Amino acid sequence: MELRHIRSFLSLAKTLNFSRTSEIVHLSQPALTLQIQALENEIGVKLFERDRRKTVLTAAGAAFQREATGGLAQLEQGIQNARLAAQGKLGVVRLGFVSTAGQSLIPELINQYRAKNPLVEFSLRNILTADQGQMLEEGSLDLGFLRLPFNPGPNLEVAAIHQENFVVVVPSSHPLARRSGVRLREAVNETFVLYDRPHAPGFHDFVLGILTKAGVIPAISQVAGEMPTLISLIASGAGISLLPESAVKHCRAAVVACKVLDKIPISEIALVWRKKAAPEVVEQFKKFVLANTI
Repeated sequence: MELRHIRSFLSLAKTLNFSRTSEIVHLSQPALTLQIQALENEIGVKLFERDRRKTVLTAAGAAFQREATGGLAQLEQGIQNARLAAQGKLGVVRLGFVSTAGQSLIPELINQYRAKNPLVEFSLRNILTADQGQMLEEGSLDLGFLRLPFNPGPNLEVAAIHQENFVVVVPSSHPLARRSGVRLREAVNETFVLYDRPHAPGFHDFVLGILTKAGVIPAISQVAGEMPTLISLIASGAGISLLPESAVKHCRAAVVACKVLDKIPISEIALVWRKKAAPEVVEQFKKFVLANTI
């Protein structure tokens, strides 16, 4: 059954006038008549009664009109959705992110993107760095937002998209909390809480390397796999830490972020994706992120 025949039928069922319908569907009257006859032959029933004065729907024609109207609307919506999906304007993007990326970076990017692509949906999950790498490899995640350094392996691509300074985070009651800035060597006798190495080995070693280079061999009291947990530990007096500035940006805990006066490396968040071709909706959002960051 051809779609053009159904469209011609529905137009004629509405106007009940071959001449007017011919103009609407851009066919000659003989061609329109042949389409209606072909449809009737395929269905096996007469859809119209026609004489010199008028054209009317048969009972079978009226029944077919009711069902065909809804069916055609669904089909045309399906065609439109297929075109939108092919353009990357419809579909779901599965995102994984570390907690600091989820505070402002991810919401801002998604809000900007959906302003122009309202039909794109996002599945968002707060996932540890090591787990993101595994899920990207397995294909259960489309894009990852994680903190560098990160060893991607041969199947993943990495691009830095956000930079920020490190700060020394201390309890609000700590003597350093009253300082406008501190040097790392001033923390040489402090107890530290650090990001748990198995969850993000690259980031853990990066922070430890910064402290060691400054002459600080940290006495570690506790470790945690989430920045908010580290902040809570600091607020409770378990120790201090060297963390990215965004970790305390929207924090309500009783902690203070002290500016580091030493010249030290910055902290970066990266976008990670599989080298294998992805659905167009994923490719388009990836291009948007890379074009609108750093």
